[in-house]
Amino acid sequence: MIKKLVDLAESYTFTVLAFSLFGLMFAMRPVTWLPTLILLGCMFAVIANINFRNKLWNLATHEELRWISIPFTAWFLACLFIGLWHWGFSKNAFSENPFRIFLALGTLALSVGAASRKAFVTGLLVASVCVVSDVVYGYLIHDDYFPRISGTTNHPIHFGNFAALLAVLLMSVTMLASSCRLGFRWMCLGGSLLAMVAAVASQSRSSFVVFLCLIPLLFVTTTDNLHRWLVRAGTVVAVSSILLLAVSPNMQEKLRIREAVGDIQMTESGNYQSSLGSRLAMWQAAWSLFEEYPVVGIGPHKFQSEFIRQMQTGEVPRADAEYNQPHNDLLNAAVTGGVLKLMAYMLLIAVPFVFFYRQYKLKKLNVHDRMFPIMGMQVVVAFFMTGLTNSNFDLQIYSTTYAVSVCVLAKLGMQPESEP
Repeated sequence: MIKKLVDLAESYTFTVLAFSLFGLMFAMRPVTWLPTLILLGCMFAVIANINFRNKLWNLATHEELRWISIPFTAWFLACLFIGLWHWGFSKNAFSENPFRIFLALGTLALSVGAASRKAFVTGLLVASVCVVSDVVYGYLIHDDYFPRISGTTNHPIHFGNFAALLAVLLMSVTMLASSCRLGFRWMCLGGSLLAMVAAVASQSRSSFVVFLCLIPLLFVTTTDNLHRWLVRAGTVVAVSSILLLAVSPNMQEKLRIREAVGDIQMTESGNYQSSLGSRLAMWQAAWSLFEEYPVVGIGPHKFQSEFIRQMQTGEVPRADAEYNQPHNDLLNAAVTGGVLKLMAYMLLIAVPFVFFYRQYKLKKLNVHDRMFPIMGMQVVVAFFMTGLTNSNFDLQIYSTTYAVSVCVLAKLGMQPESEP
């Protein structure tokens, strides 16, 4: 009886995970509660079930999937070593975010069901409805000014980044899923546009770089007439939007472009107490600390005190707040863990991208199977680019979503013969 329940759970767990990854993100808090619960379930399955443990080991050492298991494991071990080096066996030595990334490897042993692909795409569509509902709710509550929507993510930057990524993924489904019904693809296009509206409503400038992930869709082999039409229409809309933004002061104000110009002018006059100025001050502090401690850094949970000290001594300009991380993943890895952690971070980003690129090259001529490798590359690049102005992997929502997204898209995009 227990074995039947375990088999039943394993058969449907991956499908549930594929849906919940984005399907529940904008619906309730905490946004990653169900993926986290599944990660913990996989951990207990590894401990208690030898068959699951053996299956995971075989997959983790698989010729292709080791491109994911090795960097995830290296990131966790590097962060653990850095924590122990600086903090000993205190609670500050263990960081749960790298551990979540390591736990995500357990999902590789879950069985991909017949409905898993549909569940993932359906989750994207559900998320598009929820994300625009968050915007409508925000406007109803704050209808006296143009609010920065944060929704269930509790911060407009996170909301904007994930809404933009959602828009990119739905647009990829629209263009590449030629095997789906035309009406369904039009629904995905509508969902993508809704997610774009939500990203704009967040007024997060960093979210706009995520839309650069749409550029490869202009150059891949076109799937059908809808793909070709969207390439032309998208080019026209992009050029028109840029021209409108250039001549519309109102749009520049709402999208915080004029604020950015003001921040630059303040910085040039020596005042760094602004959004951009504070980042420049943090980056300067992080780089100077990395130069001073290049091998293993200053350790986790120590940047804020060092940043305050440098502001007080005048080594760096005074920012508008006493930040606890430098708002840049590369610099955050370098300052907290030196070259060791920086190299682990670069592996965490670069190696999964290579995995998805290899899968894309294998399926380049197969218009039906190339979608998930392309989406995988988009996810990796989106996290890297948004991490240039924010310390993503210092936060639970980004660590969990990145790790689970990579594993889910890897499983969905793998060739059938890759399954053991």
